Amino acid sequence: MNSYFKQLFFIFHFPSKLPPHDSQNLTPPASHPPPPDGMSFRQRLPPPTPFLVLLFLCLCLLSPSTSKELEPLLKLKTALQSSNPSVFTSWTEATPICNFNGVVCNSNGFVSEINLSQQKLSGILPFDSICSLQSLKKLSLGWNGLHGSVTDDLKNCTSLEQLDLGYNSFTGTVPDLSPLSQLTLLSLNGSRFSGPFPWKSLENLTQLTFLSLGDNPFETSHFLQSFTGQIPEGIGNLTLLENLELSGNQLSGEIPQSISNLKKLRQLELYENLLTGKLPAGLGSLPSLVNFDASTNKLEGDLSELRSLTQLASLQLFENQLEGEIPEEFGEFKSLVKLSLYKNKLTGTLPQKLGSWAGLDLLMYQRTI
Repeated sequence: MNSYFKQLFFIFHFPSKLPPHDSQNLTPPASHPPPPDGMSFRQRLPPPTPFLVLLFLCLCLLSPSTSKELEPLLKLKTALQSSNPSVFTSWTEATPICNFNGVVCNSNGFVSEINLSQQKLSGILPFDSICSLQSLKKLSLGWNGLHGSVTDDLKNCTSLEQLDLGYNSFTGTVPDLSPLSQLTLLSLNGSRFSGPFPWKSLENLTQLTFLSLGDNPFETSHFLQSFTGQIPEGIGNLTLLENLELSGNQLSGEIPQSISNLKKLRQLELYENLLTGKLPAGLGSLPSLVNFDASTNKLEGDLSELRSLTQLASLQLFENQLEGEIPEEFGEFKSLVKLSLYKNKLTGTLPQKLGSWAGLDLLMYQRTI
């Protein structure tokens, strides 16, 4: 409580016209009966009226509890408003911050969400200001034209649960993410980050259910602007993952066997990388997997590991070096609507029952003679 409110508190509880302090004469005014013996000085005072109590509480609510959050929001406005001023017309000192366009507050009046996705914004994000909002749980700035680097100040956004910076034009590498241990959603896809991704930091993000780092729309001449390296075994520690998108990068090496630990995984997208080796053992034991796309890689071996994935709706493994025949079990995949296996070294005929159900929309298979 600042000095101003301390003064108010004193006024509400201590009347301004008190009898002069006289150690020889503490007799209360004649209009009040004498207090019972043993009653202290403060106990003699009349209690504050309900009106004064309510006024005091209202003034407290207007205290600088949220005014500290105004400054970082206005810095964010300054950084971005020139690209689309209409987005920030409500972002003024005369407007409560909880009424700012794209801002959501929690029950205590602190900023918990900033959602400015798809607003045609450009500029450099002031992460030092953004991450001073200590109650911020959701930051959605995807599908804009933001540029510059994502600075190390991001590590101070320790309350974040959802971070979407996808489809922007950032430069440089992704900073250490390990302090963001509360994240459940991380989307950095299509944002032109380059260099190695800080895979080690993911080991601390055990609450993740959605991880999207790929789908970068790079032309061949710009293909170096993507993540490089190998998918680490530690990815298997993110056991709550439901969506893993690592497509459109230069990831090399084998698909780690630890992916078989991701029992809640529904979507696995690894297409357009440089992955080699066989499909990992245990991949066929993922009970929730409905979409698996590892097309346009250098995978080899056969498809036998996938025989048990009867819940698959989409399987795309075209443009690899896979061999052998299509397992007969694929003919029982009644949920399958898309199957694409062309440009491999597969032999034999299609399973007799494959495609016998009305739901199959796309079947692309090219047999090697």
